[in-house]
Amino acid sequence: MTAGVKSYAYPEVGDERLVVDDLPARRWVECASCVEGLDIEHVSEAEAWARKHHAKNLAHDRFRVVRQTGWRFTPRLADGLAPTP
Repeated sequence: MTAGVKSYAYPEVGDERLVVDDLPARRWVECASCVEGLDIEHVSEAEAWARKHHAKNLAHDRFRVVRQTGWRFTPRLADGLAPTP
């Protein structure tokens, strides 16, 4: 998993303005023809992995880099109601 999200994939955010780009992100490269993929730190790793994967699976020639950012809101009481899990 990408280094920035190894410890906790869904950091808690409060009432401050949410800036998604400032949150930790996970990136991986995946084959569009199957379920194989690899967590990456840099896009150069994506190209290297895709070339190796394609060499072993000639029909697998479409790839994508996926970036995922997760977060959760701080539970709080609103209008006297308990937070919903």
